[in-house]
Amino acid sequence: MTGVIGVLALIAYPSFQDSVRKSRRSDAVAGLNQLQQLQERVRGQQPTYADSFASMPATAASTSPLRYYDLSINAASATGYSMTATATANSPQFADTNCRGLRVEMGAGGQISYSSLNAAGDLDTTNANRCWVK
Repeated sequence: MTGVIGVLALIAYPSFQDSVRKSRRSDAVAGLNQLQQLQERVRGQQPTYADSFASMPATAASTSPLRYYDLSINAASATGYSMTATATANSPQFADTNCRGLRVEMGAGGQISYSSLNAAGDLDTTNANRCWVK
């Protein structure tokens, strides 16, 4: 009986961990959503989006709400921006090797795109991106 429980645990535990990692990605999404709202506030008052946290309102945070991810502004211009949430090294999300980073970009014309970065830094820009559950 103990052997059967052990085998079931070996099978179920990795699946459980994967589910927990997927649910924690919502922390990255929440952090990026907050930054997007702040970017729109900045752009409403200035001719360009903020290219750094120093250029944003004081409420801008460089970490996600639950602190699983570091947030960064990759680029900004008068017509768009690119921002990334990257799992912190001391976070359990760092083990999420397929979706270690989530990126949101707003281009000219207000077109928003979502992509992700794996542990090797490869960017996935496909519409079937498994890291962004919509």
